[in-house]
Amino acid sequence: MASGLLELLLDGFAMLAALLLAVALLRLGLAAHDMAAPRDAEAVPLLRLLALGTGTVAGAGLLAAAPDPSIFHPARIFAAEGPWAIGLGELLGQHALPRAEALQALPAALFALQGTATAAAWIALAGLACGGVLARRLWRGRTRLRAFAAFLLLVLLSMVQLHYTAHLLAWLAAQLGFWLFALALLLFQRWRYARCAAH
Repeated sequence: MASGLLELLLDGFAMLAALLLAVALLRLGLAAHDMAAPRDAEAVPLLRLLALGTGTVAGAGLLAAAPDPSIFHPARIFAAEGPWAIGLGELLGQHALPRAEALQALPAALFALQGTATAAAWIALAGLACGGVLARRLWRGRTRLRAFAAFLLLVLLSMVQLHYTAHLLAWLAAQLGFWLFALALLLFQRWRYARCAAH
């Protein structure tokens, strides 16, 4: 009994640590972006939105170009001996950062002319080009380089954050198992009664 409770507590701490790591990654990335960006970068929200969009699309392309994208299929997520039956250390070691195979497959997808990875690669490339043009037109000298560096940092942050979040959610779903459905039912009931009370 005591060992089962200890195992539950350790699993809970591992899930909390994985979530806190995602938040820390986001905060550190945004802090690095703010340090790199010119002082008047906030006056050009289009550059930030373009960076977020480009990074998100590139992240989606990385997920599509992964060596085994079927690991996100529900049947494999909830399988007892599936790819997500791993600990926190394995999650971070195997899935925290994009794998080399996916990073190599995304540029190759530019010329494959088929699938989601190809579309994402071309859209991300267009976004990078537009970001470069915007930085060149709106800033001068060293400030232009800072603006483009901040743009690239935000693209990279968005890409890595999406990659890690997708893997984290699949891992959390596998860890929670049955409790995920119980939690979803509880949240649905709460939403339904809150909606009825509002009327």
